[in-house]
Amino acid sequence: MNKRQARLALIVKILLNNSIGSQEELMDILERNGCIVTQATLSRDLKSLRTSKVSTELGGYRYVVAANGTAADEVAAQAMNTVRQAAILDIAATGSLIIIKTRNGYAGGVAYDIDDMQSDYILGSIAGADTVFVAIAENAPMAEIYDLLSSIVPEEVMDKGRHYFFK
Repeated sequence: MNKRQARLALIVKILLNNSIGSQEELMDILERNGCIVTQATLSRDLKSLRTSKVSTELGGYRYVVAANGTAADEVAAQAMNTVRQAAILDIAATGSLIIIKTRNGYAGGVAYDIDDMQSDYILGSIAGADTVFVAIAENAPMAEIYDLLSSIVPEEVMDKGRHYFFK
């Protein structure tokens, strides 16, 4: 892993595990982890990772890494996959509705990825800050929905919610 790849991986790890509201705060944490970076480089890295600021439940803001869209390069694509895998916490199903719980601020990216699947079984999704509601077609085969969502939902989360899909 080259220096840039290591820095991007560290940024993703920091943003996933901390509520970072400014580039200065992120630069300080990077420096404490032995990674000295200029503001311009950090700004480019944040753009490459498709970060955005979202409001927190306390009224402030925090950076989140997008779990969707096209990456500028393979490193950013791997980082986005890491984000998606770490952002999804739980899944449940009832009737023709799938409920996916995420970390705060990540539901929009997960909903985007689900809508981007363009499946005949998925009618649409609605995202809040930490929850995605997915409407599925009536009488959709739940085994196929399970397989479809398994492409973006972490295996351990799908295993935990398996009983909703296979009754």
